[in-house]
Amino acid sequence: MGRPYLGRAHARGLDVSVLDTSAALGWEETKAALGPGDQVYPVTATDDEGWLAAATTALADAPVAGVLGFSEQHIVAAAMLAEELGLPGPGVRAAVTSRNKLMQREVFGRAGLNQPEYLHARDARTAESFAAGRYPVVLKPLSSMGSLGVRIAADPHELRAWVNEQPGKASFLVEEYLDGPEFSVEALIVDGAPVFESVTAKTTTVAPYRVELAHHVPAGLDTGDRKAISTLLRQVIGALGMRTGVVHFELILCSRGPHIVEIATRTPGDYLMDVIQAATDVDLYDAAVAAACGLPLNLPPGVAGIPPRVASVWFPTPPAGTVSAIEGVERVEKLPGVVKIEIDVAPGDEVHELRSSMDRVGMVVYQAPDRRELDAVLARVRDELRIAVTA
Repeated sequence: MGRPYLGRAHARGLDVSVLDTSAALGWEETKAALGPGDQVYPVTATDDEGWLAAATTALADAPVAGVLGFSEQHIVAAAMLAEELGLPGPGVRAAVTSRNKLMQREVFGRAGLNQPEYLHARDARTAESFAAGRYPVVLKPLSSMGSLGVRIAADPHELRAWVNEQPGKASFLVEEYLDGPEFSVEALIVDGAPVFESVTAKTTTVAPYRVELAHHVPAGLDTGDRKAISTLLRQVIGALGMRTGVVHFELILCSRGPHIVEIATRTPGDYLMDVIQAATDVDLYDAAVAAACGLPLNLPPGVAGIPPRVASVWFPTPPAGTVSAIEGVERVEKLPGVVKIEIDVAPGDEVHELRSSMDRVGMVVYQAPDRRELDAVLARVRDELRIAVTA
């Protein structure tokens, strides 16, 4: 995930101090991406304390122009360091709030923003009391990423079963289920104001897990819905106190207008940065580096207008089982319109039921001049790519 930022930093003449686990720092792809002036610092524990301890060593070795956190594990530590050094960043309050779903609900509720009704529950009985008459409901751990642990419960039996699966006696959220299409906004914020924003439409699985199967940029929205989503984004940014950085804001567009799902004060996953660049020519990897260092942004002219192309990322979803063969990857790479393909499994690997984004096996980013041709590109990809699985 961090290697694209390395390349953009090098292109701007920056050296990089990389903090990561010892295993990740040993990967051949990571070592090949390092520049001659880069330094690496192993993190022995991936909690906030672990990241901060590694940073202390890095800070003693060289002056710092910017601090960039791009994954859930280290955004709080990165925000703390940026604030300590007087550098641009999301702000500690925004980073901490974004890491906790209950904190978000409380902050946005006090601001009067549109979001689902919810209850902070500590046991199944309390959750069932809230859920009675509301089924289906959404159950969420307070801190997770990639939809990990989130489930839609259709009845009390499913609710109790989910609660019994949770580790220890951790509290959780039980929320009103919002019926409507899902979207996200990827936005670059500088000094508390959006300077670029893009709306992504999602294709997901059905209940109980609602895992993303594809993302599409731009989302096909009418003027009224686009304006309502843009307004809600600004309200959310204001309520958080978000300062500088890329945010990933998820929402559901229901009959009562856009409602908040959650926001992350970091760059998005799921290759959305690549999809946005394929559609709009906006390089959010470079923008994130520049914003963190207080450098000029290289945004192309007319970024607020209609994107020149359309683009998507598709996640192939073979059935659960053991991978027996993978065919067509090289042919897909050569197809017109295909930007990137990555397959993360090999023959002999296990494919699991799709319960979160962590269970996906690969992706294809592709682009076209319009949605009709975009669908045709995906059809050709599906014809060529084969991931065979045996039960």
